[in-house]
Amino acid sequence: MTQSPLTTYRKLCTEFYDLEPHKDSMQALTFYMDYAQQANGPILEPMCGTGRFLLPILNAGFEIEGFDASPYMLEALREKYAPNAAPVWQEFVQQLNSPKKYALIFIPYGSFGLITNHEDIIRSLAILHNHLAPGGRLIMEIETVASVPQPCGIWRRGVHMRADGSRLGLSTLSSYNEQTQLFSALCRYESILVDGTIVATETEDYQQYLYHFDEMDRLLEPFGFSCIEKYTRYTKQPANNHNAPLLIYECVK
Repeated sequence: MTQSPLTTYRKLCTEFYDLEPHKDSMQALTFYMDYAQQANGPILEPMCGTGRFLLPILNAGFEIEGFDASPYMLEALREKYAPNAAPVWQEFVQQLNSPKKYALIFIPYGSFGLITNHEDIIRSLAILHNHLAPGGRLIMEIETVASVPQPCGIWRRGVHMRADGSRLGLSTLSSYNEQTQLFSALCRYESILVDGTIVATETEDYQQYLYHFDEMDRLLEPFGFSCIEKYTRYTKQPANNHNAPLLIYECVK
């Protein structure tokens, strides 16, 4: 299967992603670190981005590797670790084909929603299941239709300051299609000097598939996981709120 080149997560987007603080980031890292400690074997993080989780787990001494479709994300990760030593490679989830089996596979922060085609979603779930060792765990966060920012259709602006005093700005115009369940955002990134001069820009059309509350349950069921748990928080609070914007799945092969 041939995968189209990635048109998102380029240079300025990657830098903005790295500068952006994430809600509950320390709690999330503790959550995945606990699973790493329980894993009796190698760990895989698909869609690993710039290494927000992979690098702390790697630095803690665990056997972990990862991949991402964005070369810019991987370049940023390697710069933080070591260009020729970081255990990462460029690939789409839909193309993963390795003889290796993992004790733990995890995809945090709703990244799985970046796979927007239904056939690719099913194929990706099958691939992830196949790459788990017996008794291995798949931990995956998905964002739901309840996560759509309100209101849509208005411009939003965010700016981060760099260490040298220059800034990186992001303007977004979002929309949501209830029929396709696709959240879209027209994004414009601007690299701004201290004096206000814009020296570089980048635009992207971001898309993410959002799930209904029980939708992923139905998709996972045919793969024969021995146990599927669903949480709404990193404290493993059972999911019973149909308006939860985020769902965390723990699936045991």
